[in-house]
Amino acid sequence: MEELLSLEHFREVKNKGYGYIAITDKNLPKNCIHHTSCYEVKEMYFNQKVIISNRKNGSYYFTEEPMLAIYTFEKMEKCKKCF
Repeated sequence: MEELLSLEHFREVKNKGYGYIAITDKNLPKNCIHHTSCYEVKEMYFNQKVIISNRKNGSYYFTEEPMLAIYTFEKMEKCKKCF
Protein backbone atom coordinates (compact mmCIF):
# COMPACT_ATOMS: atom_id res chain seq x y z
CA MET A 1 0.00 0.00 0.00
CA GLU A 2 1.32 3.43 -0.88
CA GLU A 3 0.15 6.90 0.14
CA LEU A 4 -0.79 9.24 -2.69
CA LEU A 5 0.90 12.60 -2.12
CA SER A 6 0.72 14.40 -5.47
CA LEU A 7 -1.83 15.08 -8.19
CA GLU A 8 0.43 13.34 -10.69
CA HIS A 9 0.51 10.15 -8.62
CA PHE A 10 -3.27 10.32 -8.05
CA ARG A 11 -3.88 10.69 -11.80
CA GLU A 12 -1.50 7.83 -12.58
CA VAL A 13 -3.34 5.52 -10.18
CA LYS A 14 -6.77 6.55 -11.50
CA ASN A 15 -5.64 5.90 -15.07
CA LYS A 16 -4.34 2.41 -14.30
CA GLY A 17 -7.86 1.02 -14.30
CA TYR A 18 -7.08 -1.56 -11.65
CA GLY A 19 -6.47 -1.56 -7.93
CA TYR A 20 -8.14 0.36 -5.13
CA ILE A 21 -8.00 3.74 -3.45
CA ALA A 22 -8.53 3.89 0.30
CA ILE A 23 -9.61 7.27 1.65
CA THR A 24 -9.32 8.10 5.32
CA ASP A 25 -11.13 10.99 7.00
CA LYS A 26 -10.91 11.83 10.70
CA ASN A 27 -14.19 13.77 10.61
CA LEU A 28 -16.43 11.12 9.05
CA PRO A 29 -17.98 8.13 10.80
CA LYS A 30 -16.33 5.74 8.32
CA ASN A 31 -13.43 5.48 5.90
CA CYS A 32 -14.00 4.06 2.44
CA ILE A 33 -12.14 1.98 -0.14
CA HIS A 34 -13.04 2.30 -3.82
CA HIS A 35 -12.08 0.79 -7.16
CA THR A 36 -9.76 3.22 -8.92
CA SER A 37 -12.50 3.69 -11.53
CA CYS A 38 -15.21 4.67 -8.99
CA TYR A 39 -16.92 7.92 -9.93
CA GLU A 40 -16.92 8.94 -6.24
CA VAL A 41 -13.10 9.28 -6.26
CA LYS A 42 -12.59 12.74 -7.74
CA GLU A 43 -9.52 14.83 -8.32
CA MET A 44 -11.08 17.92 -6.70
CA TYR A 45 -11.66 15.99 -3.44
CA PHE A 46 -8.11 14.64 -3.52
CA ASN A 47 -6.76 18.13 -4.13
CA GLN A 48 -8.72 19.59 -1.21
CA LYS A 49 -7.82 16.87 1.29
CA VAL A 50 -4.23 16.08 0.35
CA ILE A 51 -2.78 19.14 -1.36
CA ILE A 52 -4.65 22.14 0.08
CA SER A 53 -5.32 20.78 3.59
CA ASN A 54 -1.98 18.92 3.71
CA ARG A 55 -3.62 15.68 4.91
CA LYS A 56 -4.79 17.36 8.13
CA ASN A 57 -8.07 15.37 8.20
CA GLY A 58 -7.18 12.34 6.13
CA SER A 59 -5.24 10.71 3.31
CA TYR A 60 -5.49 8.69 0.10
CA TYR A 61 -3.76 5.33 -0.40
CA PHE A 62 -3.37 3.00 -3.38
CA THR A 63 -3.45 -0.76 -2.90
CA GLU A 64 -3.90 -3.79 -5.09
CA GLU A 65 -5.48 -5.68 -2.18
CA PRO A 66 -8.62 -4.11 -0.64
CA MET A 67 -8.51 -6.25 2.50
CA LEU A 68 -5.13 -4.75 3.38
CA ALA A 69 -6.76 -1.33 3.75
CA ILE A 70 -9.70 -2.80 5.66
CA TYR A 71 -7.35 -4.44 8.17
CA THR A 72 -4.97 -1.46 8.36
CA PHE A 73 -7.36 1.44 8.92
CA GLU A 74 -10.12 1.83 11.50
CA LYS A 75 -13.67 2.23 10.21
CA MET A 76 -12.66 1.22 6.65
CA GLU A 77 -15.55 -0.09 4.56
CA LYS A 78 -16.01 -1.04 0.92
CA CYS A 79 -17.79 1.56 -1.20
CA LYS A 80 -21.41 0.53 -1.69
CA LYS A 81 -21.46 2.08 -5.18
CA CYS A 82 -18.45 0.37 -6.77
CA PHE A 83 -18.16 -2.98 -4.94
